[in-house]
Amino acid sequence: MMKTIVVAIDDSEGAVTSIEFGRRLASQLGVEMKAVSVVLEQADVSSRSALLKARLKAQRVDDMALEVIAHHSVKDYLGALANREEVGVCMMAHGRRPVPEMLIGSVTAGVVRRSRRPVFLCGPRYSGRAHQHVDVLAVCVDGSALSEKMLPHAAELAKRLGARLQLLQVLDTPTFNKPTSLAPADVSESAYLSGLARRVGKDQALEVDWEVLHGDPAASIVSYLADSHHTMLAMTTHGRSGLSQVVAGSVSHEVVHEAPCPVVVLRP
Repeated sequence: MMKTIVVAIDDSEGAVTSIEFGRRLASQLGVEMKAVSVVLEQADVSSRSALLKARLKAQRVDDMALEVIAHHSVKDYLGALANREEVGVCMMAHGRRPVPEMLIGSVTAGVVRRSRRPVFLCGPRYSGRAHQHVDVLAVCVDGSALSEKMLPHAAELAKRLGARLQLLQVLDTPTFNKPTSLAPADVSESAYLSGLARRVGKDQALEVDWEVLHGDPAASIVSYLADSHHTMLAMTTHGRSGLSQVVAGSVSHEVVHEAPCPVVVLRP
C-alpha cells in the first residue's frame, strides 16, 4: 500500500509545479510526502540542496522534507523508487517538441520505462487551479488486455481518493449517421464499455461509468479534458520506449504534454 508520495524534482523552474500536485495528492490520500532530487556526483549535493531550498522558500513550499541523492543514473534511481509498492513517484513532464520523447522529457520517459508501477505525471499544461483534487479518475481502455492492466491500480487509487472511476474509449473513425441513431461501432464499443464497467464495479465494489469519444485519439482525449475539473487521467503504455504508444494509438506523448490534468501512467 502506498504510504509516501515522492516528488522527483531537478533544478528547473518548472519542478515546483509537481510539488503543488504532489502535496495535494498526498493530502487527499492521507500519506506523507517528500521531495527528492538526484545528482550524478556527491560533490554536487550541497549546491543542489542549497538551490532547491532557496527556490522552495521563495515559493513558500519549504515546509517539507527534501533529500538530495548522488547516484550514477537519475533514471535508474527514480525507476527503482517507483517500483516500490509503498511509494508513489510524482514527476513534472516538461519536454519540448517535436521529438516524441522530448514532449515529456527523457528522464521522465526513462523512469516510466523502468517502473512496473504507476507513475504520476503533470505536464506543462497542468492547471492546479482547475484540478485541486481528484473527484474523477478517468481510465483509457481500448478492448485490449494491455490497456485493462491499469484497472486494478486505478480502482485501488479511486477508492483511496474517494473518486469516481470512469472508463474512456476513443473511436478513431468518422460517423455519418443521423444524430438520433447509433453507429454499429458505437453499439459495439458501448457494449464493451458498459460490460467492462459492470465487471469492474462488481469486482472492485465501485460505481463505474463510461464515455465513448470520437475522432483523433489524442485530440479527443485532450478536448474532453479541457473543460474538466478535479480529474486525473490514467493510461497504460505500449512499447519499449515506455511512452511510445497508448490505448487507441500512439498518442501518449501528446496527451501528457497537452492535458490540463495530472496523468498517471503504467508500463505493464
